[in-house]
Amino acid sequence: MKGQFDLTPELQDQIIFAMENQTETFLLDTESLLLVTEAQIPEERREYCLPIPDWNPSDGYQLMDSFTGVLRNPIYRERLRAILNSGRGVFRGFKNVLREREDLEKAWFAHKDREMKRRVRAWYDELCEYWGVESLGEEPEDMEDLFQDEFSMESFAPARGELEDVFKSFYAELYRELRPTLTEHILEQFYRGRRTPDIAFRALSPDGSSCAWLTMQLDRVGDDLYGTISALYVLPEYRGAGIASGLLDSVLTYAYENQIHTVVLVLPPEGEVLRANLDRRGFETAGPCMLLDVEHWFYEQQQ
Repeated sequence: MKGQFDLTPELQDQIIFAMENQTETFLLDTESLLLVTEAQIPEERREYCLPIPDWNPSDGYQLMDSFTGVLRNPIYRERLRAILNSGRGVFRGFKNVLREREDLEKAWFAHKDREMKRRVRAWYDELCEYWGVESLGEEPEDMEDLFQDEFSMESFAPARGELEDVFKSFYAELYRELRPTLTEHILEQFYRGRRTPDIAFRALSPDGSSCAWLTMQLDRVGDDLYGTISALYVLPEYRGAGIASGLLDSVLTYAYENQIHTVVLVLPPEGEVLRANLDRRGFETAGPCMLLDVEHWFYEQQQ
């Protein structure tokens, strides 16, 4: 049919680039597949030219709003929401916050690219219906976390006092509503004097700094080796990025490779946010504990 064309990845990118141009309006010459402005179209070519999808500042705002809505980190989500609600310098303020974190900025660009491609595909599907040919259909949803690949997980030997400072921050956050002297008493009674962990993992942010930690203690009972996760902490500004999942998978892989029979985790009330994560990995509840048969977990991952 006259005017029919294939939407290649290269053409899709060119259309998106033209959509973002807020100073000129472009059309697509469906024969040459060139993007041209109204003034550039010769009269004899007009029947071949189609307007590309609209994209204006309100679309850009809605895109920022949708990104903020799916952002799981509470600190950055609220900062971005405040900028969107401020009504002044929204676009610049939004981008300035994202530049603080390389992983957030990359996630934003990925979100923007996906949503704009979805707009172009919907426009092309309407053309396919007009031509009477099969449309592209919905692009498969990418369910992979936008962030986790930006972080690396590693085992390490903690420097003297390193973990003490980390978990002191954690407990200070946990009991911030209490009187300082009561917080001190709780720490003295329940958390100090714990033995040094046998295994420690940490997550490194894109700039190479540590942003999360997981520790585990090992105990042999008869012929069986057990591992108890003694601490898991993610810095507040990095939460919601899938880092806890990455650390759990790292320590479970270590457990399998080192013939640890069962991994044990006592889940305190403040750790309930992890329960769904643990359930997905096959942890089972036994009193106050969550237990995982490591060999069973490993073979489930191979399915």
